[in-house]
Amino acid sequence: MTVPAARVDQVQLLAALLESGAVAEGAALLDVVERPLGIGALADTLHLTLQWDGEGPATAVLKLPAEDDLARATAATLGAYEREARFYLDLAPHLGIRVPRCYGVLEFDGVPQGILLEDLSTTHRGGDQFSDLDPTILRLARQQLVRMQGPVWDDPVTASLPWLHRRLGVPIPELHARMARSWRDGGRDAIGSAMTPAQREFVDWFIPRAESWSLGLSGPMTLVHHDFRVDNMLFGARPDDLVVIDFQTVGWGVPMFDVAYLMGTSLGPEPRRALERDEIARHADELGEHGVHLEAAAAWDLYRQASVAVLVMLVSASGSVKSSERSLAMYRRLLASGAQMALDLDAAEFIGG
Repeated sequence: MTVPAARVDQVQLLAALLESGAVAEGAALLDVVERPLGIGALADTLHLTLQWDGEGPATAVLKLPAEDDLARATAATLGAYEREARFYLDLAPHLGIRVPRCYGVLEFDGVPQGILLEDLSTTHRGGDQFSDLDPTILRLARQQLVRMQGPVWDDPVTASLPWLHRRLGVPIPELHARMARSWRDGGRDAIGSAMTPAQREFVDWFIPRAESWSLGLSGPMTLVHHDFRVDNMLFGARPDDLVVIDFQTVGWGVPMFDVAYLMGTSLGPEPRRALERDEIARHADELGEHGVHLEAAAAWDLYRQASVAVLVMLVSASGSVKSSERSLAMYRRLLASGAQMALDLDAAEFIGG
């Protein structure tokens, strides 16, 4: 449908953004037709068909604050909209990680909250969060983390950026309360129904100790995506063409968090067990290409400590974002896998109390 009159200010901003840059220099934007794209939990993503007087991109993707009140309030609390915009503006150009080209951002009340990106919907496909990831693709995804982590490893300038999300190695206000509320109000019954008794018991045990776990993370530190799973990746026709998206929670924290989260959300227990030790050793070795010295044994312990990553991310999220049958099924699958991962790797060794 054509953008409604209520969004005319947004369209004017969009036109000015496109027309003023090299994307469509000298052209005038005549019309915008939008349709929903994807099912993002915190933002509304739109596919735009653009009509020009002159030369300009035929399509683009626009991420905006969600119309859903709960999702928008959650994102506002996290600072998610501004954070993602600043990532594309300030950090992405200096990293090796493959992300969509950013045409620019839209500001509302002086704050960047909308992001205009290149459209990859016809050249790339989304990942399948409901099946195990091919080991070759999993390795390519993990290598994208090397390219994001290595250039800013323990970098004090990046660490000082005030807009980066901090939920690792620092106190997390009300973490226990939020996790307990989500788990109590339907999570344990609706989502935990797919778990074994041992898995449910570990989640019960971990929730009141989550902040203690976070405070036990002391470094090394680097950039963390915080939701690095296949739902936030796009896959091109070439096997090595993998694009990472959704940087609303990008932050500063421990490097193995994203690696553990990728492994725990991409593979069932058996294939994960078969691959993880080799992948962690490779990760440490590949970081060496960026001047990072990390022994394989140390990397393995950091990975074990981070093996509760799926629980940290998804227990609270299961009760604070837009709900659907798909999201419920996803949380059932991923939280069971994440709980088993923490049990397999004896994460409790690193958790006080």
